[in-house]
Amino acid sequence: MNSDDREELYELIEDIGTAMLVTETDDELRSRPMTGKLYRDSGEIWFLTESHSEKVEEIAEDRTSNLTYACPEKEAYISITGTSLVNRDADKIDDLWGPWAKAWLQCEKDDPKVAAIRFKPEMAEFWSSPTSSLVQAWQLAKANVTNEKPDMGTNKSVNMS
Repeated sequence: MNSDDREELYELIEDIGTAMLVTETDDELRSRPMTGKLYRDSGEIWFLTESHSEKVEEIAEDRTSNLTYACPEKEAYISITGTSLVNRDADKIDDLWGPWAKAWLQCEKDDPKVAAIRFKPEMAEFWSSPTSSLVQAWQLAKANVTNEKPDMGTNKSVNMS
């Protein structure tokens, strides 16, 4: 695994910010937006949630989950497969807590309804294009004329284990 690829992935995650957390229950996939915090030293991404939410029940049944990030304006997309675990560690909740959490959860951080989700990534794939839509359109038009593959950016896989 290339550490530059991992660094590029981390930059994209922090730049986009909000992910769709995908869990499974009764053979159905469920997605919901979550804003988390990336811990670069471990690669883990942590989220605050209500301890009695459906996602907590789904994680208890099947810990396999996926995070997807998308920023069409920047042509940046990420899919990360991993496992999720619900945690009530007071120090971690304290680290994640902020004014937005109090407003969203409508309680104090020591309330029993507050829980944290630890997402531990296993494999990530990301796509990014440093060019504008106009440049991409030019690349496509040029490819049609020259029969060469257009340069639409990068696609990389990163083993996170």
